[in-house]
Parts: sequence; C-alpha cells; structure tokens
Amino acid sequence: MFKLTRNEQKLVILLVCLLGLGIVLRFVLPAGGEGSPEIILHSEMEKNDEDAEISEEKELIIIHITGAVQEPGVYILEEGARVYEAVEKAGGQSDDADLEMINLAEPLYDGQPVYVPRISDRDSFHISDGNIYRGGLQHLKDGKININIANKSQLETLPGIGSVKAQSIIDYREKNGPFKSVDDLLKVTGIGEKTLENLGDLITVY
Repeated sequence: MFKLTRNEQKLVILLVCLLGLGIVLRFVLPAGGEGSPEIILHSEMEKNDEDAEISEEKELIIIHITGAVQEPGVYILEEGARVYEAVEKAGGQSDDADLEMINLAEPLYDGQPVYVPRISDRDSFHISDGNIYRGGLQHLKDGKININIANKSQLETLPGIGSVKAQSIIDYREKNGPFKSVDDLLKVTGIGEKTLENLGDLITVY
C-alpha cells in the first residue's frame, strides 16, 4: 500500500486548506474583487415606497351637485378636481342638461355648490346664448347674483367687492347661515352703506 511521508502529508493538508480558502473567497468577494456588495434592506425600500405614496396623496374636497345630473347629492373628490368630474361622479348629465352653459373645466373648491343648468334655465334665468354659469353655479336669477351661493370669483365681479370682501361674505354665511336679505350684507366686515348702495339691483337672495 502507498504511504505518504510526514512531509507529504503536511503538503496535502496545506493544499486542501488553500483550496478551501479559494472556494470561500470566490463566493464572498464580488466579481473582480472590487469593493463590497451593495446591501439593500427590503424593509427600508418598502418604507420609502409607503412614504412616496403618502406624499402623493391629495387633499379631499366635498361638493354638492344639483340640477341636470342623474344622481344629485354630496360627493367627495380630490383637491383640484374639475366640474366635469363632479358631473361624472353624479352619474353624468341628464337628458335636459345644457352643458354649453357651464364651464366643465373650472376647478372646484371645498364646500362648493355645483349646479348643472337645464335647457329651460335659459328662459327662467334670462340668460342669453354664449353666457356661462361660472363654476356651474345657479347664481343668477333675473340677471342678479345670489349672494347666498355665489363663489368668491363671482362675488368679485360686483362693484366694490374685492378679494377680501368676497371672502368676508363667504365666511359670514358659513358661520351664520344664508343671508335673509341683501341688507344683511351690512353685517359683513368691510361692507358699508355706500358699498351696498353701489350694488343696487345686481344682487339678490333666495
């Protein structure tokens, strides 16, 4: 039987150790032996994804849509939604809707009452062809602006009513309820007898 000498046994053991070390290094070090492998923690990735989703979430607004739609009512939409999206949310327009009289592209705001006009509204509200319900609101009657439901931009079209006074009107009615008469405007901060006189027959309440 072939028998290794003591020196030969030591050499074999050394070769085996070197071979084992080579195998270990082959799997531990990255290809090319440069740097260390990149470590990605899945938990951190998932957390970052969740944070991104949260940051992309939009604020919600609540609107009340009535008029020529299939399902009038109160709906929740994302901030920045347009009038047409409110109409879609309400099941779409009804057969008697007059969409030429409404700005479907106008952005909505929280608490906005939206009115989709009917074809018959052209006569009942004395609105000529080409005029548009700004914001889809039923804010005109006999050519007057209803200060109980007109939005800020509509109120700003009135003489003597700028951005601050328009917001004061909205704040007052949200806090105290609808105006019972046009004279109640005198209760709004910044509106006096002169301003009310200049409004004349341009406003109404109902």
